[in-house]
Amino acid sequence: MTSDAEPRRILVVDELQEIHDSFRRIFADQNENKAILFDFETKFLESEEDQQPVFKVGEKTIVYELDHAKSGEQACDLVNLSIQNKRPYSVAFVDMHMPPGMDGTETTEALWEIDQNLHVVICTAYSDHAWEHVLDRLGHNDRLLLLKKPFESDEAKQLALALSEKHRIASIQERKVFDLGREVERRRRAEETMRDMAHRDALTQLPNRPYLLEKLTQIVQGQNKDKSPQHAVLFLDLDHFKTINDSLGHDAGDDLLNQVAARLKECVREQDTTGRACEEGETVRLGGDEFVVLLEFLEDPQDALTVAHRIVKRISEPFSLAGRLVNVGTSVGIAYIDDRVSDAHEALRNADTAMYRAKNSGRGQFAVFDQTMHEDIVARLELENQLRRAVETKDFQLNYQPIVNLTSGTIQGVEVLVRWTADSGRIVSPAQFIPLVEELGLISQLGEWVLEEAMNEMTELMKEHEIDDVYLGVNVSQLQLSDPFFLDHLERIIQRNGFDRSLLKIEMNESGNVRSAEQILRTLLELHDSGVGIQIDDFGKGQSSLTCFQTYPIEAVKIDRSFTASIATDHSHAVIARAIVQLAHHLNAKIVAEGVESANQLESLRMWGCDAAQGFLFSPPLTKKSLGRLLQDPLQSEGVRMLRRATRNAFVI
Repeated sequence: MTSDAEPRRILVVDELQEIHDSFRRIFADQNENKAILFDFETKFLESEEDQQPVFKVGEKTIVYELDHAKSGEQACDLVNLSIQNKRPYSVAFVDMHMPPGMDGTETTEALWEIDQNLHVVICTAYSDHAWEHVLDRLGHNDRLLLLKKPFESDEAKQLALALSEKHRIASIQERKVFDLGREVERRRRAEETMRDMAHRDALTQLPNRPYLLEKLTQIVQGQNKDKSPQHAVLFLDLDHFKTINDSLGHDAGDDLLNQVAARLKECVREQDTTGRACEEGETVRLGGDEFVVLLEFLEDPQDALTVAHRIVKRISEPFSLAGRLVNVGTSVGIAYIDDRVSDAHEALRNADTAMYRAKNSGRGQFAVFDQTMHEDIVARLELENQLRRAVETKDFQLNYQPIVNLTSGTIQGVEVLVRWTADSGRIVSPAQFIPLVEELGLISQLGEWVLEEAMNEMTELMKEHEIDDVYLGVNVSQLQLSDPFFLDHLERIIQRNGFDRSLLKIEMNESGNVRSAEQILRTLLELHDSGVGIQIDDFGKGQSSLTCFQTYPIEAVKIDRSFTASIATDHSHAVIARAIVQLAHHLNAKIVAEGVESANQLESLRMWGCDAAQGFLFSPPLTKKSLGRLLQDPLQSEGVRMLRRATRNAFVI
């Protein structure tokens, strides 16, 4: 914006130096002869605020700043520069005839392309016919005036004063219009912000419960009863959130909620395997650790399950909080909005109910609400009762999977795996029934039975086949290790079976209850001191971290099968796996790879110096009898045969 105190910039465009000198003399003393201009100023150039003449006799209120160009091209460069520097010219005096370059008309056109607000005075000695030609070319324009040569200095001053003042006032008005528009936009945004704040969670900046209920009301009211469900509500909360708040503090809890919010938004934005965006979704925080994902306009109801699976998987990945990795996990309840849903609250309650069904069926699950959900609750209670009876009657089976030394091709150990068959005849996965056994508080009873039975069977096998160097790996829950009496129970079991404690390897998952970490560490240290080996199971899955090498007295780390499966096809997994092997060796720990199923995986592991492996390439889990046959003749195993051939070939070379 131009004020009275700022110089009014004038550009003189003429090829003759004499003309430039004349303009310098005209504007050299701006106080001179001000009285001559007083009447003109009073009539035409009054200030906006006090309606007084801009010029006052005896006062110097206006200063002109002249620049000079001897061609149209040079004038264009100066105007460009003035726009870049935000110091535009008010008036340009342009000579009509400037050989050999652009004439006055061409120069004016070029200058207006750069600065459309520039006022131009064309100085010409041509006849009136020439002026008509100029108007035909440039059009009638209030930014264009004609000054015929020769002209008086007062004429130039009057034109400069009038046009520069017109330019100043126009700039002021333009700034006011701009400021007014900006104020209108500011107020509009402020209103939008207030509306948004009322419907947005202060911590995560996600939409909140009032927003969700309003949105659900609109959806329920607009639901087309003749079509299949097009919308779904996914309800979830976090596992172990209170533990994190209690142990790491509320700041860490807030950090976790923000990270969860970001991951949920990622899950909704992802696409399905066909590359098709499978839903339009929105993430909402209800409060505490409860979140809702609202999916609208589903092309297929199955898409809601895809998103739920994606959420469970993503939230199960470790979070970095307060300088450590923390696992929380989640369960998801899914409720479709159909013609049986009467209002928003019912839609939300249905999803909440489904979430609790998912949580009760095992952490990290998702479930779909239906009207027969109470039947599922009854079925869960029945499963719990069956598990209680099974633990009481020891109605479980043990299988054994060989662990093969990758250097010698010999079976160096076995891992015991517990199996359970429900009354219906269905074989229930340990991933399903072990967490339920833990939740029921029966894991110590089951775990002690597994230890005793496995030691008993292995003792018999080793005597029968005259084997004395095959170790027994037993998975032990962290709930067992947190029991102060675990070591006493284990010692009695070892003594009853006469089992060599140096051949017993306790396999534990690194993730667990942080509140029991000190007791678990004490137990592991005492186990190590007694001669029992400690192995970290499922490394690379869940909360596994390199800190286990420092925290626990481990002798081996078992790379999880989900990690091993991709080492032959995923370069990044291969690099990480190789680094883990090397790091473990530097820290005097062995590496066992789980889930080895192909020759390519085996070759990569051998090349990296992995110590041992287990998986279907060597053998599936075996009964005691089948294990005895394999121990007697290891060459029954395809993987063992591969290793033996590789060993012979290496020896020959």
